[in-house]
This record gives sequence, C-alpha cells and structure tokens, in this order.
Amino acid sequence: MMVFIANIFLLCVLCGAQMNEISQPEALQTLNLGDTATIKCYINSVLTNRVWYKLTIKRRLQLVATFNSDYNYTTFTDERYSLKTNALNMHLIISRTSWDNVGTYFCGVVLLDDIKFGSGTFLMLKGTKMISDSVVQLPQSQSVQSGDSLTLSCSVHTECTAEHMSVMWLKNSGHSAPEMIYSAGNNSSACQPTASGETTCVYNLFMRNISSDDAGVYYCVVTSCGQMLLGNGTKLAFESNPDTGLGSIVIALMLSNVILGIATFILAWTLCRTQMKDYLAADGSAEGSQTSGELTYAAVNSSSRHVAQRQSAVKHRGDSVIYSNIRYCHQDGGAPYWEYGQTRENEED
Repeated sequence: MMVFIANIFLLCVLCGAQMNEISQPEALQTLNLGDTATIKCYINSVLTNRVWYKLTIKRRLQLVATFNSDYNYTTFTDERYSLKTNALNMHLIISRTSWDNVGTYFCGVVLLDDIKFGSGTFLMLKGTKMISDSVVQLPQSQSVQSGDSLTLSCSVHTECTAEHMSVMWLKNSGHSAPEMIYSAGNNSSACQPTASGETTCVYNLFMRNISSDDAGVYYCVVTSCGQMLLGNGTKLAFESNPDTGLGSIVIALMLSNVILGIATFILAWTLCRTQMKDYLAADGSAEGSQTSGELTYAAVNSSSRHVAQRQSAVKHRGDSVIYSNIRYCHQDGGAPYWEYGQTRENEED
C-alpha cells in the first residue's frame, strides 16, 4: 500500500513538472557598466526548488542562486545577487554590474536529479566611454537563400592596442537567448595602427551553405582593454529558392496528372467490365429460354391430295416433347381443309 501511495505521489510530481511553464521574456539585455540588472523569470509550477545558472562567454556553467519556496531559503554565490520572488516570479537582480557578469542566465526548477530551464537571457554590458559608432557591422541586413555563402564584417576603431583585443560573434534567433557561435583571442593580423595613434581592427565571419536555421541577428562583440563593445547587429533573413518553389509546383502538377490518369483508367475499366457482365447475363438468359421448358415441333405437309401423314420426331433434353400433325385433306365437290393433331411424350435426359 505504501509503495502504491509513493508511486501516485511521484506521478503527481512528474505531471506537475510536465505542466510547468518557465518564461524568460527578454532574450537580450544591454546595460551600461555599473548599472543594476534585473533579469526576469516567470514560473508556473508546483515545484518549490528553483535555481539560477549562468553560462559564461567561455562556455562554463556556474550556479548563481538557489531558492526553496517552502522554507523561504535562499543561497547566493555573490553578494551582489538578490532575488525578487512571489508565487509566480523569480527575478534575479544584479547590482553594480561588472564585466564578469556578462553571460547567459537561465532560471529553472529542480525535479529530483533533473533541472528544467527557461530559454535564457543574455546580459551584455557596454563601457561608459564607448562611442556608439566605434563598432560597425556590415551589411546591416541581408537576404539569403539556401546554399548561399556570406561574409559578415565587423570593424572597430579604438585606442586599445591589438594585444588587448578579442572578438566573439553572437546569434539571436528571437526564440531564445543569443548563443555564441565564434570566439577568438588576440589576433594581431586583424588590426592595423592608424596615423592618429588609434587601432583599426576588422573581423570577418565567413558563413557557407546557409540554411533556414541560420536566420537571425548576428552581433559582433569586441573586448577592448577590458571593455566589451557591442555592434549594431546584422539581420540575416532567409528566403526560399524560387527555382525550388517552381520545381515543387511542377512536381505537384505531374503527380496530379498521373493520379487523374490512373483514376480515369480504373473508372473506364470498371464501366467496361460492368457492361460485359450485363451483356453475358442477357445472352445467357436468351439461350436458357430456348433450352428450358417445353418446345413444340411441327411438321407441315403441303402435298395436294391423299398425302400420307408425316410425323416429325425430335429428341429433346427437356421434360416433354410435343409432336404436331398437320394433314391436308381435299374432298370431291367440297372445299379443302386442314386437320391438326398433337401428341405429348415424356422423355428424360
């Protein structure tokens, strides 16, 4: 009995976990260095153990905070972290943000030894001395088709030297937090000093064999002397290949014609078969009407006078045969006349 109750309880917990909804409405947040960040998370779940995790730009997963609503117990890994919670919300607050706070933050619920996360929020910080046009991305938008190749360009003008420069590329599809698709450390070959003493760096991202999964906004993030500079982004819109669409239409028309031809052939064959059956049935009925029942055979004598009576006998497969006599008589001084007579005999097959 106890095992049964335990199984029912576990089933209810599992059902509650499946029905939960974790929503992080903001996929990307961009703040100035030192500002207070509020990363929102909405949870609709009966589970009480909740967590916050951070995925760093070096792809390391770090625990940020834990929370148990039953005991109102909270733990943090940094004193700058705090939570704003109620029955449905669990917002993470980060005060006095610094460069090490840059990354993707995930809120989740704990089920036994499993954790279910939300879509994530990428927190991006900008330096206070950053000039808005210091990072330029080209092109600003681009329409591509399946199989195309494209090069995204990111140019940076800064007073920092090449030894203190690095770049990473982020992709934001709009359905989840931006993901890092490329990261590179110091690359002196990409940077050239200018006559004014500044440094100009050009970073390229080459994309080949593009598909619909590559659609989204690509951001160039440059680390310059400890500051992160965010580009304006390049929107990549995917278009279906018109030749592919035309080919699909042609194939669909060919298939429809083939199906129509097959249906027409089947219909004609069915009609011909039906008519043939009707014809054979009618022919059989006519023959049957001639070979069943009673048949009458007659022998006609047309001799002028004193013609001997002639009788015709015919073998018949039916139940009976009727023999008929027709006699021509002529009387002197009188009008001629005909005499009829019938004889029935039974005969078995």
